[in-house]
Amino acid sequence: MDLNISQKISENSGLGTITKSHSPFAQKPCPVDLSRVKDFLLQDLASRVLQKKFRVQFCLKRKIDKNNLVNVCFNESTSKAHYGNVIRCGSVWVCPVCAKKITEHRRTELKNINTMWKNGITLYTPEKVSKDFIGAPFHHAREVKGFTYLLTLTSPHYAYQSLSLLRERMTEAKELFFGGKKNATLFQKRLGKIFHVTNLEVTYGQNGWHPHNHILIFSDKYLSIQEFTNIKILLADHWANCLSKVGIRKLKGDEKYIACDLQDGTYAEQYVSKWGIESEMTKGHLKQGRESSITPFDLLRLSENDDLIFDKKPSDLFREFANAFKGARQLSFSRGLKRAFAIQDKDDDQVMSETLDEAIFLRYIEDYAFKLICKYKKRAEFLDLVTQDHLTGSSSADSLINELSDLELSNFENEVLPVMNSNSDALSRTSLPQKTTPWLSSKEFLWLQQVKKDNVTNTDIDESLLPLIAEHLAWLESQRLSI
Repeated sequence: MDLNISQKISENSGLGTITKSHSPFAQKPCPVDLSRVKDFLLQDLASRVLQKKFRVQFCLKRKIDKNNLVNVCFNESTSKAHYGNVIRCGSVWVCPVCAKKITEHRRTELKNINTMWKNGITLYTPEKVSKDFIGAPFHHAREVKGFTYLLTLTSPHYAYQSLSLLRERMTEAKELFFGGKKNATLFQKRLGKIFHVTNLEVTYGQNGWHPHNHILIFSDKYLSIQEFTNIKILLADHWANCLSKVGIRKLKGDEKYIACDLQDGTYAEQYVSKWGIESEMTKGHLKQGRESSITPFDLLRLSENDDLIFDKKPSDLFREFANAFKGARQLSFSRGLKRAFAIQDKDDDQVMSETLDEAIFLRYIEDYAFKLICKYKKRAEFLDLVTQDHLTGSSSADSLINELSDLELSNFENEVLPVMNSNSDALSRTSLPQKTTPWLSSKEFLWLQQVKKDNVTNTDIDESLLPLIAEHLAWLESQRLSI
């Protein structure tokens, strides 16, 4: 391979992209959280790569309640502002903004569970009663001070195989691995498993997609070196048989110990402490294993220039990943685990709304202003300015909106109007929507109807409609070119 992938990712995730997107204001000093800027820019890139098949297209850009304005709230516990009345996609796979918050929440859950398990908790198990028994069940209390083991499951994979097929077979093999009474004996009696948590991950490399599972085993049994070695061999043989049953080739020699790797509590604790998306979002380089492996968000970063990697476009690979993992759960908790540890069960959407419940209201944003903020990729900077205004009493956020309005008006007069006037005949033959739509208000619809009838002069411009006009005229221009 004749390109340096690590360097490519760094180029696509560094300040070069930010400077290019923020060039109209590059010389103006502003307290910007660069991490949030990068997340929002990467989210914009995901929207462009995936188009409208995924909710990330509208995440933090489209209103929930169209009758109310977008607002900004401030969370005093994090000292950060965020948008309210906007859609949040809640995708841990394709949205870097949502993924960072959700994964950090899950990492904290894992860390708390692991700590509680090592320090000891009380488990309540129901007493077996006859079928004729009537009344409340009896429970026995048992103090458990347990041990945690880390189990990694993977399988052979090749460049020609699709990610959907690999993930489907891995899922089937994992169900065979944990299912059945015989397997229950292996896990519960030999390994002492009480609970487990499964994490789904995937990388891409020279041999194609590499889906794998990291599984934290919460056991009440201490394993001696000999017991640990014996159970490691049994699990490896069992996983090899499961892979063979679902159509994956038979493992050769020591391959089974690579495909199924059991590690002790030291590795499990290190995994819990490091697990999360924070490092993946900010590292800008590759994980190094036996072969170079590229994370999905690395593929997204590489999609900016879309240079071939392993003879494939990163954007095509990211789309394949997004489709294959759509609807999948990143973390799966075994039955009864969260109840035993008194952890409230929250889905990803509930995690995303947590911050909103703890925040105080700061201000509203007019629809026109919010469209400009999104169009010029200033969502992160605007939040930082609102925070600054809240803490210092300044009006920096309003100044940014005024600058964006001036820039939009200048672009319209210097770029859009000349195109309209020079192509008025072609534009007049272009069909406009016949009625208002969720993205087109009645006021905007009437204005566009006037565009069809008359030449537009500076005096006709309704400044509040400029973002929509510029956006729609780009569509008109594409229609003109196809005539």
